[in-house]
Amino acid sequence: MAEDPVDLSAPRRIHLVGVGGAGISAIGIILARMGHRVSGSDVVETKAWPSLAEAGVRAEVVDPERLFDADDDVELVAHSSAFAPGPADLGAARAAGRRIVDRAAILAAVCARRPSIGVAGTHGKTSTTAMLATLLDGVGADPSFLVGSVPVGLGAAARWGGDGGAFVVEADESDGSFLELGVTTALVTNVDEDHLDHWGDLDAIEAAFDRYVAEADRAAVCIDHPDGSGVAEERALRIARRHGAVTVGEAPEARHRIHDVAVDRLTTTFGLLLDGTEVGPVSIGTPGRHHARNAALAIVAAALHGVEPDAAVAAVGAYRGVARRFTVTGEAAGVTVVDDYAHNPGKIRALLASAAEAGWGRVVVIFQPQRYSRTATQGAAFGAALAGADLVAVTDVYAAGEAPRPGVSGRTVLDALLDERPWADAAWTPTLDDAAAWAAARVRDGDLVLTVGAGDVHRCGPLLLDRLGGRAR
Repeated sequence: MAEDPVDLSAPRRIHLVGVGGAGISAIGIILARMGHRVSGSDVVETKAWPSLAEAGVRAEVVDPERLFDADDDVELVAHSSAFAPGPADLGAARAAGRRIVDRAAILAAVCARRPSIGVAGTHGKTSTTAMLATLLDGVGADPSFLVGSVPVGLGAAARWGGDGGAFVVEADESDGSFLELGVTTALVTNVDEDHLDHWGDLDAIEAAFDRYVAEADRAAVCIDHPDGSGVAEERALRIARRHGAVTVGEAPEARHRIHDVAVDRLTTTFGLLLDGTEVGPVSIGTPGRHHARNAALAIVAAALHGVEPDAAVAAVGAYRGVARRFTVTGEAAGVTVVDDYAHNPGKIRALLASAAEAGWGRVVVIFQPQRYSRTATQGAAFGAALAGADLVAVTDVYAAGEAPRPGVSGRTVLDALLDERPWADAAWTPTLDDAAAWAAARVRDGDLVLTVGAGDVHRCGPLLLDRLGGRAR
């Protein structure tokens, strides 16, 4: 029997387990701003600690077996996906008369307090959420938001605004939790293959997005294929048509049409027809055709919530990206070094397409695979995606807590790349130091170097800049 939804209509005493993580710390800040008394525990102190303290969240480092211990007055314990309660934790909670819920349940309770706009999709969730939050902030709509990274210009990944604003939330499909949020407006950036360890296949992913759109009051779907070809992706189009969602994209089937996309180094400009009326040009401070799609979806979502198109176009122009999404690390010897979180084949394809059309010379990639499970199931797809770069170095796998798997390493990706393009200039560089040394010996004036992955590959950019005689920003 399903439990009743968490009720946050009155102030409550809440404890968060895994409070140092990016997702749960942002929820903690929002809960505190809502007026709840919040504490939290984790096994290490993280960079979230200062923001938590500023919001009034009391966070402490405890032994792993004490994570679910809470003060006597705690009514509700919510945990991140990194820490699940054991039988003893559940028994102790029952004895104390308190409830334990997961991250999705507490986030759904937050969504229930405001008109909520969920941004879902295999790629582009963080950027689109940040764009929409930036846009709504720029028109004075006082939005609340939760973004997977810090948007440049907003200064925080989470905010709880005034009573009149909507709550813009990044809706994560990786573990199916986006289906529990109950958002008012559903946005879909794309429907593509990822997180197969959870979903199994693309048909299951499509079914999940179908349900997500069906359960919202209204929806907008970008129907463009993620490869940037300008044609409709049949699964996204099928979902949109089935549920009468507003459609966005370059594809001719789109109701709201993107056209004349131009990318110049760190900016993207495009035209936008809303129901046949030109509202562009739209200009944003991040490069890439995929960012044009994200910005168009944000503008359409804002229009669904009463924002005039001209105001939306002007406000989204303030967008300058988020941390670890095409973030310039620095420049040295005529070489620009950029860091990006892209960690699945679709994201890498979009990233390389953006880089190729942005006006640099060669595109050099240092790629760090994340998780042995993902590398095992998508190694061939990673190799094919990376074949779009001019030079590639692949490091060993960033485990993210997983145990190594026999026969699975960064070489899995490199071998797939060389199968795809046997003549490729590509190398196996197991460590970040190896990768920095390899790149320093090969780059030349006008090159763009991308450090790519969801692990700690961002550390490689400063190492490379140091070897080139420069410094990170």
